[in-house]
Amino acid sequence: MSDLKTITAHGRTLAIIGKKPKVDGIKFVTEPQDPFQVGIMERPKGYEVKPHRHPDRPITVESVSEFFYVEKGKVRLTVFDDQWNPVGKEEIGAGEFALILGGGHGVEFLEDTRMHEVKQGPYPGDSGSKEFFRAIA
Repeated sequence: MSDLKTITAHGRTLAIIGKKPKVDGIKFVTEPQDPFQVGIMERPKGYEVKPHRHPDRPITVESVSEFFYVEKGKVRLTVFDDQWNPVGKEEIGAGEFALILGGGHGVEFLEDTRMHEVKQGPYPGDSGSKEFFRAIA
């Protein structure tokens, strides 16, 4: 899928950027072993997904992934490796998304923007959920 960009560092996928990807049916952009699963589905009018549920199962989550979708506007995403070295920078506009699987990231809003964010819970509050980069002067 050429409309997906993967940002990697040290042999590890840190982010996947979707630039309005087109699919026929359903395509997962993540690997089965990734801690957060994201798929894209395109179906014709009248298509139905059979009623179903996902049974409870024990899952150990060792890292927090974050998915965001830009509904309108534009942002600039900077992706950092674990040592806070910038390894990728992408502008993401309306209809596009980013999936952060590791490392660090920063988001600059380039336009008035409406963006949806999804990540694992429960949420422990700001002090327990984020480690901020401290630039060395």
